[in-house]
Amino acid sequence: MKKIQFLLFVVFSFTLYANNTSLEKVKLQLQWKHQFEFAGFYAAKEKGFYEEVGLEVELVEFNETTDITKEVLSGNVQYGLSYASIIAQYFNGAPIVLLANFFKQSPLVLVAQESIQTPADLRGKKVMGLSDSIDNITLLGMLSKFNVKTEDIINIPTTFNLNDFIEKKVDAMSVFTTNELYYLEKQGIAYKLFDPTVYGSKYYDVNLFTSKDEILQHPKRVQKFTEASIKGWEYALAHQEEVIEIILKKYNTQAKSKEALAFEANQIKSIMLPNVYKIGSVDKQRIQLIAENFVENGFIKNFDTKKLELFIYENYINPLRLTFQERAYLEEKKEIKVCIDPNWMPFEAYKNGKYIGLNADFFKLFEQKLKIPFNIVPTETFDASINAMKQNKCDILSLVAPTKQREEYLNFPKPYLNVPLVIATKTNVPSVMDIAFIEKQSIAVVKGYALVEYIQEKYINLEVLEVRDIQEGLGLVEEGKVFGYADSLSAIEYYFQNSNIKELKISAYFDEKLPLGFGVRTDNQKLFDILEKISLTINDEDKKNIMQKWFYMQYKKDFDYELFYQLFTVLLIIFVFAAYRHFIVKRVNKELQVRVQEELKKSRDKDQMIFHQNKLVSMGEMIQNIAHQWRQPLSQVNSAVLVIDDILQANAINDAILQEKLTEIESLTQYMSDTIDDFKDFFSNSKIKEKFILSDLVQRSIDIVGASLKANGIEITVGVDDKISCFGYPNELQQVVVVMLNNAKDALVSAQTPKPKIEIKIESTIQFNKITICDNANGIADTVIEKIFEPYFTTKHKSQGTGLGLYLSNMIIQESFKGRIEVESSTSGSCFKIFINM
Repeated sequence: MKKIQFLLFVVFSFTLYANNTSLEKVKLQLQWKHQFEFAGFYAAKEKGFYEEVGLEVELVEFNETTDITKEVLSGNVQYGLSYASIIAQYFNGAPIVLLANFFKQSPLVLVAQESIQTPADLRGKKVMGLSDSIDNITLLGMLSKFNVKTEDIINIPTTFNLNDFIEKKVDAMSVFTTNELYYLEKQGIAYKLFDPTVYGSKYYDVNLFTSKDEILQHPKRVQKFTEASIKGWEYALAHQEEVIEIILKKYNTQAKSKEALAFEANQIKSIMLPNVYKIGSVDKQRIQLIAENFVENGFIKNFDTKKLELFIYENYINPLRLTFQERAYLEEKKEIKVCIDPNWMPFEAYKNGKYIGLNADFFKLFEQKLKIPFNIVPTETFDASINAMKQNKCDILSLVAPTKQREEYLNFPKPYLNVPLVIATKTNVPSVMDIAFIEKQSIAVVKGYALVEYIQEKYINLEVLEVRDIQEGLGLVEEGKVFGYADSLSAIEYYFQNSNIKELKISAYFDEKLPLGFGVRTDNQKLFDILEKISLTINDEDKKNIMQKWFYMQYKKDFDYELFYQLFTVLLIIFVFAAYRHFIVKRVNKELQVRVQEELKKSRDKDQMIFHQNKLVSMGEMIQNIAHQWRQPLSQVNSAVLVIDDILQANAINDAILQEKLTEIESLTQYMSDTIDDFKDFFSNSKIKEKFILSDLVQRSIDIVGASLKANGIEITVGVDDKISCFGYPNELQQVVVVMLNNAKDALVSAQTPKPKIEIKIESTIQFNKITICDNANGIADTVIEKIFEPYFTTKHKSQGTGLGLYLSNMIIQESFKGRIEVESSTSGSCFKIFINM
């Protein structure tokens, strides 16, 4: 029996040892001494969250000589916690990445003696712990609002000794709301608190970061460590007493009392705002605002907003903005099965067990971005690929165009190629200007191609003969059994140059181009959404490189002497003809004068265009200045709301109307901030399109002006289809809808309509989506209706409008949505119709 027990003990010990040795060892450098400030990391370690993801984490306590960023970049530790100053360090060249943020505002404040009423009273006073250091930026920003600079005060080096303040050796002192305030209140010391957040200086604190090398070399480890740390903080806030006991037993190097830690825990929860922000979340706009403040104060030398994306970790692990469900889907799926056209070069083909063609290069880009392989399901013909797709043997069909028949079983993300379509005939057939003029003829098309439906619907003069592949189709043309073969221009030319066919040529071009992209099964919405996003990431540079590669290969041929002699003969004829024309130049002088006049008119039109573009540039600069001036006041309004909210919570005041109004203020200030960004983005080339539901956008617009409509007794009715979606810039379209609603409201108020009403409809057709906004405000006068879209034209008093609303709205719809705005007016009211191209 004892031998069995001994063997079990040996096996258990070996298993435990094996498990421990399999854990990856990493270090986290804290930004201060052990306390509740790092409770989430203690919880992640002690509750096994790190161990669950294969990590053994050592928490390194801070000392006065520690340079946290240097420790991380040197590799002495893999991860660090720091103040908002790491934002400046990044923009000044440090190769670091922000993984998560935990404190939504800094706990750093100034306490002053009770006799000091405002920060302005600190001039000439002794202040401890306040220098020009970047870590004091929140305090410096607050003082600057009262025109107080560091040279205006007597700066006392910090001793971290609160007794200096208690004994009034200093007039003010920088402290943390999470720590020193507890001891002041416990001893009953009177003080005046100056909190930078009240004055709009909201800076992130307790920022988790790492090096770019760590992300590139150990991407999975970074993700596991970050997620486990966030999980630890979620646990710590939900189990404060339990985590305080852990700190008292294992991490209490500062000998804090249980009461002090409990006070700190409550203070920390109030600045983490877990009910408002997701724990660990990072707001890009907030980071940009902090960076701009650093620039103003001289801490950042070269600020480039384009670099902002690479500072935030989320953009490394999820550059496509995939949802959690979409990422989980890809992780579980392991591969994407693709059906292709096995014989359609230069686009794609399957030869000797290998997928080739220009689309194979596109698939390599997709695989890199999605981190999942695209595996080809071999078939002999394109028609066989379609049947395989219907039988659920494939996830997607590559390089297909939408048709009515295909829409029964396929959805189509945005196409990434558009190819010209042509008809190849024998060389003795005259070229055709318009395919509709071809007399009733037989045209060969590969079975299953979208061209089959396209020709059958639009060109009743052509009879379609479906063939197996391009080789069979062109063969029938060469034998004279059909009039021509229809396909992509590139596919036909590729075949001409790689076969012995010489008696065929391109004789006719279709008006439309064929849009090519993915075809996804209708029962796989997640994959459709993913491929929709990947299609939007294909930039012009990648597309250009791939197209040049394949079409350069296509046209690279040996020197053609026969063609050379033909060209030489043609050039000789042209030369003789030009010599002849030398003698009749005088006859065309009058025609040349007319052309000169036409060119002068074009030049004037061009000058007007340049003038218009310069006005846009000036407007962009003006909006940049407005954004700069408005950012801080908007931030201060939001800060004031947070302070009021905290006071209400602290005093257990639960007034529904007051809470509603505070929420409304936050919504309106956020809308104003978004408006600034939207107009800044309108003059930028870096905007990103996204898919959105039109009914949701309209409802958000109504929410913004809802209070004003209600105050004026205006009834609003909405008739929409909740499924109608759109691709574009939702914030810009929201600006247009808000302008329309405000204009309708102003017209109704001005007309004093007895029963004012606004009606909104959303409709969808094959060509466009349409938003209609109508009112019953007696309409628009015939004398002004033609001018309402002109800049600075307004029928309102100058105090009520500038005349830019409809002008900018029209620009947004034309430039960003390739659409138009129409207006209809009668004595009963006016209707604005916004057409957005599909």
